[in-house]
Amino acid sequence: MSEPTNAAAPTAGWAPGLSGAGAVVFGVGPGIGLACVRVLAGLGADVACVDIDPARAAAAAEAVEECPGTATPFTCDLRRPEQVRRVVAEIAGTLGRLDAAISVVGHGGPPGPVATMPDEVWRDVLQINLDQQFLVTREVLGTMSAQGRGSIVFISSINALGSSPQRAAYGAAKAALVSLARSLAIEAAPQGVRVNTVAPGATRTPRRRHLAEGELAGVYRAAIPLGRIAEPEDVAHAAVFLASDLAAFITGQTLVVDGGATVKYSQPAGN
Repeated sequence: MSEPTNAAAPTAGWAPGLSGAGAVVFGVGPGIGLACVRVLAGLGADVACVDIDPARAAAAAEAVEECPGTATPFTCDLRRPEQVRRVVAEIAGTLGRLDAAISVVGHGGPPGPVATMPDEVWRDVLQINLDQQFLVTREVLGTMSAQGRGSIVFISSINALGSSPQRAAYGAAKAALVSLARSLAIEAAPQGVRVNTVAPGATRTPRRRHLAEGELAGVYRAAIPLGRIAEPEDVAHAAVFLASDLAAFITGQTLVVDGGATVKYSQPAGN
């Protein structure tokens, strides 16, 4: 039988290490991005709120005025390399360091089969869900590598882990994002930088609220073992965990936040 240990020891390493940290959230509209800003600032981080819409960036910064941390709005079109380069340099200068970066920007595009998908839809969905992640990460990595530490978190999707009928471009982009994170995790590890992804299932964002409140609500409750779709805070908590020192030995991983939907046995009981 092992010797008893100090009762305080298990909690000694449970500090997230975000108080006074420099953090950035790319895409801070109502939903997962705003929730990430609130959680980070609530833990004492100084957060850069980046969005293509200056009003959304300003609203996100104002939403955390009562938090221990601070928030500063920045405007950037993440599809433009020169703008990404500029805004990351501004953020590093304003915050003094960059310890955590969470990239939330993305959209599913219009639904439809691949056989009739217009070229511009394919290009647009991959650009916003994958290309901009590359541009952001390339700039952020420079600052973090110079510091010798940092954490990058991509918001992917459970669409990356299975099929994505009617939204194949979105599924392909999110799957590529998971692969990108794995490759970056190996490349950046010698510089002390970790890279992970969060794969949410259905989430009650402004665009997807109908899944929890409309006629589809019962269908989703029945399909998800925990009986509800995710709240933005559920996803934000997972992302901030991966960004924090609590996940200091985790890199190259995908954390699924879907209430158990993707592990539910799909065939009738007894089959």
